[in-house]
Amino acid sequence: MELMKYEGEWYVWTLVITTILFVLIMPKKNLTWVGIFITIVFSSGFSWISDSIAGSLIDLFDLAKKQTIEPGDAMLISFVPASIATIYVNFYKPHKKWIFAFVFTLLCFVLELGLVKSGYMVNNDWNTWYGIPVYFTLFRFFFPWYLQLLSKNLSNN
Repeated sequence: MELMKYEGEWYVWTLVITTILFVLIMPKKNLTWVGIFITIVFSSGFSWISDSIAGSLIDLFDLAKKQTIEPGDAMLISFVPASIATIYVNFYKPHKKWIFAFVFTLLCFVLELGLVKSGYMVNNDWNTWYGIPVYFTLFRFFFPWYLQLLSKNLSNN
């Protein structure tokens, strides 16, 4: 297994390490360690499914300019979206739902744009800005609902 053999892989590992470290040291607001674990596992699974459909089945993009999964791809898909989702759910405040949705949508857009600009992600039938409505829907509607659901389930136990 050879690391750093693809263009832009430094960017991927920077994202992976930074987001994981942030989740580990962030103050716990809405989530406990159990909530963090559940959110990471759920979001990671969701990320693998959606990226597999978009990247492999529909072939909208390639990571590391290959049709195979490399170590950097696996870490990127497993931890970066899951960490961002966990950070969002942990700090989310219902009275600032629009601000949170816009800020995290912009963050995800910029991080995806970084993947493209660094050369690690190559868009086929995809433009980076296509992700904006997807991110916004997740952050404005799905993750607030997810936090309510998670809070109910954790408080009933």
